Amino acid sequence: MRAFTAITLTAVTLAAGCSHLPSGGLQDAVDALTPTERVAGIPRALPPAPRPAVRVGDTYVFGAASVRRVAAVSPTALTWTTTDGQNIRTGRDFFTPVLEQTLPDRRITSQLSGQPGALWPLSVGKKVSFEESRVTTMRVFDREITTPLRWDCEVVDIRVSQVPAGDFDTFHVVCSARRSGFFLPLQTVTWDYAPSLGHYVRRTWFEGGQRRQSVLGAALPGPLATPARLTATLERLQQMQQP
Repeated sequence: MRAFTAITLTAVTLAAGCSHLPSGGLQDAVDALTPTERVAGIPRALPPAPRPAVRVGDTYVFGAASVRRVAAVSPTALTWTTTDGQNIRTGRDFFTPVLEQTLPDRRITSQLSGQPGALWPLSVGKKVSFEESRVTTMRVFDREITTPLRWDCEVVDIRVSQVPAGDFDTFHVVCSARRSGFFLPLQTVTWDYAPSLGHYVRRTWFEGGQRRQSVLGAALPGPLATPARLTATLERLQQMQQP
């Protein structure tokens, strides 16, 4: 990390893509194979990054208004609460799919098999593959859809990632989801993970034929994530967005 204060401030846009759902569109798959990111710079060196410790109360502000907070930590999963009252369960690894999420029109649960955690400690060139069995329950149609996927993840390079929170030395991780019988990936998600922060500072994905991205703008470690400090952080971020 380069420009960062003692109080860790970060922000990421939480959008529909947070569950990294494959869109299934051919154009999305083609776009996913087209490099569109611009590398701000290359750090001289970055030592292998171990899996970070996560604490209850760690809070991330996404965009200028959406808040995501660690509500529970277990050996295999994290539970997050969001601004809109959702509870989201994820694995311990930032690059794995969401394990459980309830949306207005559907509920999504996933079971992972394999060893995704073998990607740690992160270092350039390291790869891992794992399987996901995703069950989507459509509330309107009272129907369950099971989607088997194979995820391939690779630490592609190291780079300087410039986000509203500052400039960070990061590992760039690319994960692609494939389904048997499909030549192209159904979805590709990339992550810029900052070891100094223990969190990713940028995530990109393709949705509706467009490249989307989430960038880190503010994060508060658990002990510092008081209501007053969070309110002040949100006000600061919103002021930064004003013309």
